[in-house]
Amino acid sequence: MQNAKFHTRDVKNACENKLDINFKSGKEFNGWFWLNGKKKKRITIPKGRKPIPRKTYKSMAVQLGLNAKQFDDLLECPLKKKGYEQIIS
Repeated sequence: MQNAKFHTRDVKNACENKLDINFKSGKEFNGWFWLNGKKKKRITIPKGRKPIPRKTYKSMAVQLGLNAKQFDDLLECPLKKKGYEQIIS
């Protein structure tokens, strides 16, 4: 788990650019991953540019249906949208 390496903004950018998640702003950023026209996975990301606490990092991974290693891969670039779709299908 590489939670200390990433900030909340990194997670939001990866979700927007790689998974095409559109976020709504409130107290936090909330967005849905759509698969075949259906809402599949929801993620909540805290606002700000701050390091991510260990529990929050794991929680974001679980929300996307990933383990910590897969979430690391999503943020570091080896995991792309097609691979993500295969994991959650």
